[in-house]
Amino acid sequence: MRAYEIITEAKKDKPIKSRDPNWRDMEALRKSSAAGSHGDKTKIIPRKQKHKDSVTEATVGREFNHLEDLVFTNPDDGAKRAVQIIKDMEQDSSDVAIKWDGYPTLYWGRDDDGTFRLVGKNNWGREEGKSGSPEELKKFILSRGKGEDWRERFAGEMADLWPIFEKATPADFKGYIYADLLYYPGKPYEGSDGSISFTPNQVTYNVRADSDLGRRIAKSKVAVAAHNTYQYFGDKSGTPISDVKQFNGSSELVVLGQQYVSKAPAVNADNLGNIEKVANKAQGDIAKFFEKRPGLSDLNNIFYTYINQMSRAKKLEDLNVGSFLNWIQNSKVSANKQEKILNIAKEQEQVMKDIFYLVSELMKAKNEVIDELDKAEGDVTSSTGGKPGGEGYVKTKDKVKLVPRDRWTPFKSD
Repeated sequence: MRAYEIITEAKKDKPIKSRDPNWRDMEALRKSSAAGSHGDKTKIIPRKQKHKDSVTEATVGREFNHLEDLVFTNPDDGAKRAVQIIKDMEQDSSDVAIKWDGYPTLYWGRDDDGTFRLVGKNNWGREEGKSGSPEELKKFILSRGKGEDWRERFAGEMADLWPIFEKATPADFKGYIYADLLYYPGKPYEGSDGSISFTPNQVTYNVRADSDLGRRIAKSKVAVAAHNTYQYFGDKSGTPISDVKQFNGSSELVVLGQQYVSKAPAVNADNLGNIEKVANKAQGDIAKFFEKRPGLSDLNNIFYTYINQMSRAKKLEDLNVGSFLNWIQNSKVSANKQEKILNIAKEQEQVMKDIFYLVSELMKAKNEVIDELDKAEGDVTSSTGGKPGGEGYVKTKDKVKLVPRDRWTPFKSD
């Protein structure tokens, strides 16, 4: 049976995914004003298309995409570019930064008149939750949800952060900062054997106690990883924060910007030569494959969704033409688009095979680089579920992220 014939088979029953027993509390927390969801900090919200089936420009993925996703997010040169990025890292890793796994998310800052505010992500831009005092912040959090046992405690913890952030924010600062909490009195850091550790979400971070950062942490009560700055409350066009010094004047609060790796990785990926050979041969065909067609202008977005869902299902080893076509028939892709994709698969099956080969092999090469970075002895190391490594890294100049998708997926109650 040819791969494209799979789509004509009868649909199979979808397996029922088991839930975390605490999913209701976690979901409620993520909907509270001070928490927000643990979404990707590099996400782009695409503009709505006026006509769904017309050939229009659409943003694919996020501002920072997975390295291997460049194959289809940037089909003109993405595969070759990904290979070059890996090669370049061995020579210069000065722009490779740790990808912090913080939680919960918050915004804080001052209005033009100097009024200080601190709110949660899901409350950002909502007039009814524009907290002007710790009491208002606590009241808003308590007004949400259904009286869960944890809510009173959490509301109090968030309100207690107010004076710490207000003290650390210069009186003449105007605008807001978007950040994730790394530790705070409600979930403090721990110290033992010359190391300071904290686990804000899935990843545990260990910081050498005798390092400059370790000494700062030892004197503090709260730490955040700052991502963007905004000009006003509710602003949707943030700018990556480049300097956090002005917010580190108080010993109680540690505001971290980009934390860069201290050692370039040794790139020993044996498959890079084969990847480059296939990329050079297939790049033109891949670009044509993803060209926008009437009635199918978002093929690369469909590939993006497929690979993300396979990642969450821990089935990345099954990325292939047959798996994709089987997924299509159980997806939300319209019947009209499914038919068009099937016809494309009949005509260009080898191109699809090359696409999935490149994505899979680039992922393997990337994982070897991540392993090298994780092994490097630095001031900050991370582990997930007791195993070395965290959420990964970002290469800021190239705007790609190096995330070990085989072992790390964002927490989300589905």
